[in-house]
Amino acid sequence: MVSGLKTRFTVATLIITLIVGSFMGILVYAQEESTNRPEYDLIIVRNDDLIDYITVQPYARLLDIPVLPVNPQGLDEKTWAQLYSYVQLGWKNILIVGNSNAVSKEVEDELLKMGYSVTRIGGDVRTETAEKLAIHFYPTGSKAVVIASALDYGSALAASKFAMEYELPMLLTLENDLSEHAIAGLSSLNPDLVIIVGTGINETIETKLQSMGYQTYWLGRTVEKPPVSPPEEPSPYTYSFIGAVLALAITIPVVLYWAKKRWYSNKIPVEVLTEKERIVVKALIDQGGKVKQEDLPELTGYSRPTVSRIIQELEKKQLVEREKVGKTFIVKLVKEIDLKE
Repeated sequence: MVSGLKTRFTVATLIITLIVGSFMGILVYAQEESTNRPEYDLIIVRNDDLIDYITVQPYARLLDIPVLPVNPQGLDEKTWAQLYSYVQLGWKNILIVGNSNAVSKEVEDELLKMGYSVTRIGGDVRTETAEKLAIHFYPTGSKAVVIASALDYGSALAASKFAMEYELPMLLTLENDLSEHAIAGLSSLNPDLVIIVGTGINETIETKLQSMGYQTYWLGRTVEKPPVSPPEEPSPYTYSFIGAVLALAITIPVVLYWAKKRWYSNKIPVEVLTEKERIVVKALIDQGGKVKQEDLPELTGYSRPTVSRIIQELEKKQLVEREKVGKTFIVKLVKEIDLKE
């Protein structure tokens, strides 16, 4: 029986080695591909104006992450629950597109309370937002840039699709003249080629681009194929062997760590709690996970109104439940919370 167990463990170890090795190889490959590129788990945009959603699509595709439109004034209950579930999946980094007039500070504060690390990129006008996004995701520049009208949603959508397919940054401009932010973006990105998309742009813009020394291609007007090609996906298998070798050295510790980690994975991370919520939760844990609400002020040092407000927030996060017993409430922890930081 012992021999059989050893055999099964050996086979399992080999399988895990191959899986981990391949995974590590892909990670090495992905790391090379994403050099100097910011990393996010989710992008948030306003849900009442499509332009930011359209503008950010090439970068969402670049990082292979979703874009979530939200109410710009505040998170509704359904969206809050959705975002909170992402925290439990291990998502940490969020990019908000637009200034505080586009997506309010209240939304950002709610995300921070959940434990997210939040970055905001936005300008006073949509052309500035497009400029900042392009420079942020292409800090070392790009050989080609896509440009479209900031006021023609159809052209902007076509430009976004082209930028997605060809992995290029996208700028927005005015219809009759190059916007100052488009000029600034071009200066930072330093492209050889500017690809103009749509009919919402005046021909004088192409003339101005050419006078600035840029080669131009007008998608939809120029008969020839664009002088750029979609990026070829290099095979990650080249890196799999390296990953497999590294995995041999760490497989057994990983297996042991995974067994220990499995128990902790169901715990709610402490980062989702505010400082006051942590104190209330600790008091609950110290009392065996259940306590009368009227006893919490003495246990925490907070006033009754403060305790009541904290309990309501914990209920919203589905971490506690209240049961009315007589004239008081019994507060119960319904999820295990890891208070170790």
